Amino acid sequence: MKTKIINTVQEWIPEQEVWIDDLIKSDSEMTEYVVLRKIAKVCIDKLKVGTPDDLASVQEIIKVIALLYNGGNQYTRNAIENEFFTELSSIESPASLKEHLHLFPMELRKEYLKTILEN
Repeated sequence: MKTKIINTVQEWIPEQEVWIDDLIKSDSEMTEYVVLRKIAKVCIDKLKVGTPDDLASVQEIIKVIALLYNGGNQYTRNAIENEFFTELSSIESPASLKEHLHLFPMELRKEYLKTILEN
C-alpha cells in the first residue's frame, strides 16, 4: 500500500529510483520508516562527499521532507523525527552542525535540534 510518504518520495526525490521499488514490495507498515531511513543515508553519503551539487541535492531532499513534516499528521511527523532526523543526526559534530542546519528550512531546524538533544 502506498502512503503519502512513499508517494511524495517517489514523485519528488529522484535519488530514490534505484532502490525504492525493492523496499515497497512488502506491504509492511514499517516500509515508510525504512524509506525515511534510506533517504537519510543517501543524504549522509552526499554530505560526506560535500560537493556543491551534493549539498544542493541534500537541501532539495530536506525541502521535500519539510513539506511532508509540515503537512503531515502526528504519525508522519513522528516517523520523520524517529527515522530521518535520528539517522541524519548520527553524523553530527559541533563542527558540522552549523553547516548542516543551513540546509534545513527555518521551521525544521528546531525539530532537528530537538531530535539531536533527545538522542
